[in-house]
Amino acid sequence: MAQPQRPGGFDMARMTTGSKVVLVTAILLFIDLFFPWQGVDFGEFLGTDLGSANVSGFDGLGVLVAILCIAVIVWEGMLAAGVNINMGTTSPALIGAGLAGATALFTIISFLTKLEAIKWAAFVGLVLALVMAYGAYLRFQESQAGARPPAA
Repeated sequence: MAQPQRPGGFDMARMTTGSKVVLVTAILLFIDLFFPWQGVDFGEFLGTDLGSANVSGFDGLGVLVAILCIAVIVWEGMLAAGVNINMGTTSPALIGAGLAGATALFTIISFLTKLEAIKWAAFVGLVLALVMAYGAYLRFQESQAGARPPAA
């Protein structure tokens, strides 16, 4: 017996290139926040290893970056799932571009505040933020392409 077809559901084919870039980088950036962004090795004293300390990407502005990543994932996921979101005259692509742009901006600021004793995950986060900024630019272009021309 055949299953009835549902009109909704997550469909990657429904997503544009900009939304795919934004969604994938948001997921990867959220995962990257769990890794150490800063670290210090205390060395040795009298033959005893004093250990080291690491700070994950959630430190400081990283909490805001994580919240924005979750918001981007939920927003783009809802659009890909076919949820009808009525925002009046504002395009859902423009809102997605704004969320992605804010996430990229705060990730770059968070990177710049952690320049002392920086670890590899911070550089990965910076690259992901730059890719997300490009995805936000693509989303903005998509919102402009879908907009109606001004009345003459």
